[in-house]
Amino acid sequence: MSKTQTKSDALRENILEVATRLFIERGFDGTSFNDIADVVGVSRPALYYYFKSKEAILEVLTTVVTRAAGELASEALPEDLREPSAMLRHRVLRHAHLILTHPLQFRVVERNEDNLPPKQRKLAEQSRRAVLEQFRQAIESGIERGQFRVMDAKVAAFSIIGMCNWTAWWFTPSGPRKIDEIAEQIADMALRSVEQESGRQLSEQSAAGVMKLLREDIDLLERHIKS
Repeated sequence: MSKTQTKSDALRENILEVATRLFIERGFDGTSFNDIADVVGVSRPALYYYFKSKEAILEVLTTVVTRAAGELASEALPEDLREPSAMLRHRVLRHAHLILTHPLQFRVVERNEDNLPPKQRKLAEQSRRAVLEQFRQAIESGIERGQFRVMDAKVAAFSIIGMCNWTAWWFTPSGPRKIDEIAEQIADMALRSVEQESGRQLSEQSAAGVMKLLREDIDLLERHIKS
């Protein structure tokens, strides 16, 4: 316990940690208020002093992640991150870092969203949609500029977000890899999955650039037919 942390603060954090573990292990419906009190080692009235219900505990646990995800998705990007590759890389790094620093809370959100109060559930849904839209826009921009392969941008966005989100189930802080290292590797993998092959990015951001690539493909096909 830090010098500035009181016993009351420490107990509140312990309650949240215990509830997180129980919600993941037993599910929200399978965890009672008494279960949390028993594992923490306090009476029900003592637990009630900090949280009025297990729904209130769940709301606190999920607010941090859902609000942070929404804020990341709506942040304004500086000029040097407006290029599709830089934009997508930045989005992946930030989202992966959020999940890696809050893995248990994210798992609670994923498994118990239906149990959230309506207002909190709406916030979680809005955050999820905002993240998807930001990733989709970055990928669409890369496709339009000829820097990314032609593909379904929404499917690609879902796939990359899923790669980030899955870290909540396998990452352990005590493992051999640090958070920043893992986030960097995920960002590298995400970019490789969408970028054009070397030498096939458009030199001109126009229809002429597209026609140039088509002519190259036709020439390659003709050579193949004649061989």
